[in-house]
Amino acid sequence: MNLPRYEDYEGDFLDAMATRFGFTGKNSLIFEKRFLEGNKNLTHEELATKFAEKLIKGTEDGDPYRIFRQQLSKICEKLEAAGCPPSKGVDRWKNAKRWLREVIFPQWAKEQGLVTPPPFTIDQIWQQLKAKAIDSNLLEVVLAEELREVPVLGARHNKSRKTVPVNSDIKYQVKVDREGYLILLEREPSGVVCCLCPSEYAPNSRCAAGVMVLPQCPPSEYATFGSDEVGREQILALITQELPRLDWLKKSKEKALELDGDHLYGLLEYVEGNRDCQVLWTEYSVV
Repeated sequence: MNLPRYEDYEGDFLDAMATRFGFTGKNSLIFEKRFLEGNKNLTHEELATKFAEKLIKGTEDGDPYRIFRQQLSKICEKLEAAGCPPSKGVDRWKNAKRWLREVIFPQWAKEQGLVTPPPFTIDQIWQQLKAKAIDSNLLEVVLAEELREVPVLGARHNKSRKTVPVNSDIKYQVKVDREGYLILLEREPSGVVCCLCPSEYAPNSRCAAGVMVLPQCPPSEYATFGSDEVGREQILALITQELPRLDWLKKSKEKALELDGDHLYGLLEYVEGNRDCQVLWTEYSVV
């Protein structure tokens, strides 16, 4: 999706978030001043001193710094309860600020009609993702009945398939050279793109170095994938060091999400902006 510049809408966005999360009075003041991009280099104490009169108004204890810190902590707690990944320590508010900008701002901008459609079709975005991938034996499809344990990275015990009989039970193998996070996408013969990891088939995106077999059974109740549609299947895997801050990943964890152009374009933007990620690709035919 083509987002507007955050800086152009920061004031309106922070006002809207103060209303959404119920920050009023001093909490609204602390939230907007602390999360304002122009104040990022100011310390809590400097901000508390700058707005001391408003912070101590109506209180017996005239310590603006204490009030600022206590209320900021409560603000962070409320944002974490709303979905912000928890963070401990002095950078807790910075983590919340990043979450608001990277995850919530795109949602809000879309709600406000500020987002323009992606400049490419789903097929064009898929081809751009595919162009960034390597086609190797690191991503393979195997028949479930032929799958044997692969104890170490690089072992070649299973027969990778380029053709699969229709209605077969299959699994995917991803060979990971270092721990990280896995996103696995499938493009069906019809052109529909679905996210298989995370999904109900593979709810855990975190992956250790070695061989990752999908579906993840357990914890998933599904032991295999089906192959009931004749044609060419394309599989794309993205291995990252950090889980991308894409809101649809959480939705897909509950049920494999069919991805639209906005979803895919957001992933493409992530790949283009993060060199420290690996993109794998393979394809096979269901016959």
